[in-house]
Amino acid sequence: MSRRNSINFELNLVPFIDLLSTLICFLLLTSVWQELDAMSTNAPPPAAQTSQPPPSADSPKVKQIHLGVAVGESEISVSEDEKTADIPNLNGRPDIRALQTALADWRLRFPGRIDVTLKASNRAPYKYLVVVMDTLIKENFSDVGIDLN
Repeated sequence: MSRRNSINFELNLVPFIDLLSTLICFLLLTSVWQELDAMSTNAPPPAAQTSQPPPSADSPKVKQIHLGVAVGESEISVSEDEKTADIPNLNGRPDIRALQTALADWRLRFPGRIDVTLKASNRAPYKYLVVVMDTLIKENFSDVGIDLN
């Protein structure tokens, strides 16, 4: 006759949970979070700044026009320095066709420019910011700097 002994065994999971939580804390503390703050800006790289000779006194100054797009709660504003034009939203959404028309006008007047600054209102939906950024990139403004002020 064979008798089977029943084994009553409980696995204590508390030490494993403690180890896992310690490892997660270590991972969070040692991660490189500084790279999350890095964003593209329109500033030229340092090498480009030093490679250009300083302008001479007889050469005329060429003013660099700042191109900007601001996403608001109810409109998109396109600006060239102080000159601003508002594009109201259609049915609660950004009017992308009107924005594309304004960007095509910029493309004709400023050939070769690929830089633009994108600003967003705190109340503007994030998805509209993404749509406007995608539109800028599709219209060959690939150097999109984000202004967080």
